[in-house]
Amino acid sequence: MAPNSTGPSGASSSVKFKHLDQIYSCHFVGNVDQKDLSSTESSYQSDLESTVATLWSLGDTYTKQNKMKCLYQSSSDYWKYCFCLDGNITQFRGFKKLFGASTDTSLIDPEKPFFSLGSFENANKKDYTNFNLVSNYDGPIYLEQTIGGGDICDKTGKQRLSTIRYRCDETYSGAKLLSVREIKTCRYEVQVYLPEICSSPLFKSRPSKREQVICEAQYTAASLKPENILDIKSVNLIPLGYSIFLGLDETNPDRPNVLVTNKRVPDISTSDIVHELLGDAANAFANLISKSLIFHPHQTEPGRYVSGKDSFTYTTSVFGVGGIHLFDMMILQDDRGKIVAQLISDGATPKNFIEFNGVEL
Repeated sequence: MAPNSTGPSGASSSVKFKHLDQIYSCHFVGNVDQKDLSSTESSYQSDLESTVATLWSLGDTYTKQNKMKCLYQSSSDYWKYCFCLDGNITQFRGFKKLFGASTDTSLIDPEKPFFSLGSFENANKKDYTNFNLVSNYDGPIYLEQTIGGGDICDKTGKQRLSTIRYRCDETYSGAKLLSVREIKTCRYEVQVYLPEICSSPLFKSRPSKREQVICEAQYTAASLKPENILDIKSVNLIPLGYSIFLGLDETNPDRPNVLVTNKRVPDISTSDIVHELLGDAANAFANLISKSLIFHPHQTEPGRYVSGKDSFTYTTSVFGVGGIHLFDMMILQDDRGKIVAQLISDGATPKNFIEFNGVEL
């Protein structure tokens, strides 16, 4: 991150930086004094190298100790995840055998869809420039690493990438895969707890004072391509609540329905705003069902409304103000009426219902 301009003490300074293909302009208000850092650059570099060396050795250490070096996150959601210390980060649909019965990726059922979200296998273990310590006042300290080498994404034509956050702000009985989120199409945020690195001085340092930072996204020509913009006039918008509208093309019934939010979204790259919008969509879809506004797909029971007793998987695109495409998402409802919304990036064009009451459509 390189400054574009600086001012005298007490004045604003500004920088521009790129994150997930989006350009941001940030203004720092107040004094930005490098002497406030709690450790010198040399000690930071030494601590970083020591911590990274420990991290890279954990695969062999766990193997010798007969520990699972592949961490799993299993839930009732559509996707499950696997994080292997010296292998891949994998998104998959189902387990092949009982959880906990193996120390490698043989738990993953190869007969069901799975994707690599990134790989450690070809990483340069002596390159420390790919690691960054992130320290915030209102959040945990974590060590961040970005890896590529994932499977090709059908939507971008590029390899899937994952940014890993190694966190030590909470204590667990052992290594744990905390969460995996898709923060942009085929870009993932992975949070991991590894107790072996948490004794590092890196996780005990913090800046000594607060600075006010104001950032704004700058939309690029790529983000405004015609294929990424919805002509709002081409759809009939039905309000669902939670700032969400259902977009129906009544002149073309074969065109999949979309969701449109009227919230202003300055930064779609942050996981907080994405998950806020996913929550809005889930609540809005629950309203849609409770008000009997959505029919069964034609392939099952035409003429009957979807209810809270049905289970389904529904895919759609979400658009923002001005018709800008924000992301594609999946809405899942189980037979108890619980609705979950999550991002999708398997390359398939959203086509609304893809599974209904156990039947793939």
